[in-house]
Amino acid sequence: MKKLLRTIFTTVILIGLSQLAYSQVSPDMGTTTGFVLFTGAGAFDSEGGTQVTGDIASYTLTPIITSPGTVDGTIYTVGDGAFNQPYLDLFALYNNLFGRTPDFTIAVTLGGQTLTPGVHSTGTGAAAALSGNLTFDANGNPDAVFIVQIDGALTVGDNSNIILVDGASACNIYWQITGAFTLGATSVFKGTVVAGGAIELLEGSSLYGRAFTKAGAIHLHNNIVMISEPPAAIAGAIRTICQNESTQLGAAAVLGSTYSWTSVPVGFTSTEANPIVMPLVTTTYTLVETVTVTGCNTSNQVTVTVNPIPVTSMINHF
Repeated sequence: MKKLLRTIFTTVILIGLSQLAYSQVSPDMGTTTGFVLFTGAGAFDSEGGTQVTGDIASYTLTPIITSPGTVDGTIYTVGDGAFNQPYLDLFALYNNLFGRTPDFTIAVTLGGQTLTPGVHSTGTGAAAALSGNLTFDANGNPDAVFIVQIDGALTVGDNSNIILVDGASACNIYWQITGAFTLGATSVFKGTVVAGGAIELLEGSSLYGRAFTKAGAIHLHNNIVMISEPPAAIAGAIRTICQNESTQLGAAAVLGSTYSWTSVPVGFTSTEANPIVMPLVTTTYTLVETVTVTGCNTSNQVTVTVNPIPVTSMINHF
């Protein structure tokens, strides 16, 4: 019996250590968070109707966005001291990602693979290519962090996609690429790219995340580039009600978001942004709001305290 207990105890410890090894904390992005495209040295230009959401900058040359391209953010000019700190934070971010110890070694042919949370490396001096789909599976944890280390260039083929499943979020995916990053025509890519070489988004491709480079040009070709920001996920204020009363949770729906509610005690689920509930006992409701296009999500909770209806007694006096 003691031997069996020791075996069970050891197994539990090993599983716990394994999970700990593969748990990662998102890097501190510092003042780079407001930028969607940033190069530490190099040209920055676009052609076609590129749509950019977020700030853009080149530390050495003022970005050129040709008409009919649009930027919903600030286009920084050379010499603007406002991006001196982001410049330093970019290098710190690169070093942070580069310095992570890999949890997994993956094939340089990324297409068809499924990555779970942790640090994934293609190995020393190993450039990578993605053709088709690459899946990120968070195993039900919306806070799961993925880091992909590529010691060379990353070339994404035409019509390739990043697939997010079981809670995976573009907000929590980071790509550390030693060389250049090329995104193929009409492909959809997700996550924060921190590269050492040139960045080029080919015709009609989309990036939901960020693309930074320490030293290299950034070229855009009729693209959609959008920062992946987590949603607000407003569950509502804590409150107290009486039994048989109802209350409305959440807030008005945000276009482009989906909603998932669960409860403790279990029994309540909803996909509405602001459902009406009538709990019989004190209940904690958890909301997960997900931005559909990026997979970025945020969870929030609210507790509804339920007071029982007072019991009155009638005493007859004779």
